[in-house]
Amino acid sequence: MIKHLIWICFLALFLSACGDTNNQYQSKEQAQQALQTLNQFLRPTGEIKPVNEQQFPFSDAYLKERHSIYQAMQTLELTPVAQRTLDYLIIAERFPQRYFTWPVYIPVLDNMLAYNQQHDITANINNWLSFTQQQLILAKESKLRLNSIELNALQAQVTKNLARVDLPENLKHTLTEFNDYLALYAPRGSVGLHGISNGGSWYQSKLNYFSGVTKAPINWLVAVQSQLKEMQQEAYSIHVAVDHRYSVLAQRFALSNKKLVGFDWAQDYQSLIGYAGQAATGLSNEERTFWLAMMETDLGIHYHAWTVQQAKVNLLKRLKMTPQQVDYLVADIIFYPAQSFAFATLLTTS
Repeated sequence: MIKHLIWICFLALFLSACGDTNNQYQSKEQAQQALQTLNQFLRPTGEIKPVNEQQFPFSDAYLKERHSIYQAMQTLELTPVAQRTLDYLIIAERFPQRYFTWPVYIPVLDNMLAYNQQHDITANINNWLSFTQQQLILAKESKLRLNSIELNALQAQVTKNLARVDLPENLKHTLTEFNDYLALYAPRGSVGLHGISNGGSWYQSKLNYFSGVTKAPINWLVAVQSQLKEMQQEAYSIHVAVDHRYSVLAQRFALSNKKLVGFDWAQDYQSLIGYAGQAATGLSNEERTFWLAMMETDLGIHYHAWTVQQAKVNLLKRLKMTPQQVDYLVADIIFYPAQSFAFATLLTTS
C-alpha cells in the first residue's frame, strides 16, 4: 500500500513538472521573446543578451531548443493567423534547412562579431564556422547543394569578413579554410527549390502557408496567368536595398502603424500574411500587376526550374523596371520562396 502511494505521488510530481514545461509561456508575446533570444544571431533585436550554444544557428542544441519552444507554444490559445504560422514553422522542421546553417542573405558572422566585441565568444564562432562547412559536406552526401546565387552571396560575406582588420587570428584561419572550400564548391544547376531533394514538398508547404489554401503549383500558375493576361505592363516603384536581410514583402509593410506579432525570424517576427490580408483590398492596379508578376516568376523558378535569365526576362515582360531592380527581385524570390503569395487568394479571385 505504501509503495502504491509513493508511486502515485511520484507520478503526480512528474505530470506536474511536465505541465509546467508545457505551459512556460502565458502569451504569444512571451513565446516570441523566447524565439528572439534563440535567434539573435539571425535577427538581432538590438538588446545584448547572454549567449550559449543554443544561439548558434542550426546547431544540435539550437534545433532541440527551437523544437521545445514550438511544442510549448502548442498549448497557447492563438488567433487563427498565429496558429497558421506556428503550424508552418513546425512543418518546416522536417525540411533540410539544418544543412544550410548560414542563411546566405543574413549577415550571421557580422552579428556574431558585433557581439564578440563586448563578450569573447571567439571559440564558439570558430566551432560554428567549422560546423557550417561540415554541414555543407554532409548536405552534398544527401544530394543537397547551394545554388549559384546562394553560393555567390555566401562567398561575398566570407570575403568581406576576411578583410576586417579586427578579425581574430584563429577565426581568420578557419574562415580562410572555409573560403577555400567554397571556391571549389559546385552549386546545383537549378536555382529553385525543386532542384533539391524534398524541395517540391518544401515549396508546397510555403505556398500553402503564404496563400492560406492548399493548391498545386500548376493550378496556381493557371490562376495567376489568367489574371495577368488582362493586365498591361506596369511601372511599379520599388526600392533596391543594399542587401536581402529583409524580403520585398517585409519591406512593403515596414512602416505599418499597427504591428502584428509573428514567430518567424525570416519574417522579422511580424505576421506578413496578416498585413497582406489587411492591405490586399486597397492595392492599386500597378501593385496588383507587380505581385501577380512576382507570383508567376516564383512559380517559374521554384516549380518549373526556370533559369535566372528566364526569370529576369519574365519580370521585364510584365513590369517596367530597370535591370538592377529585376536582379534584386529575382534574388528575393530565390531567398524567400512563395512570400509573394500572401496576396494570392484576393488577386486570383475572379
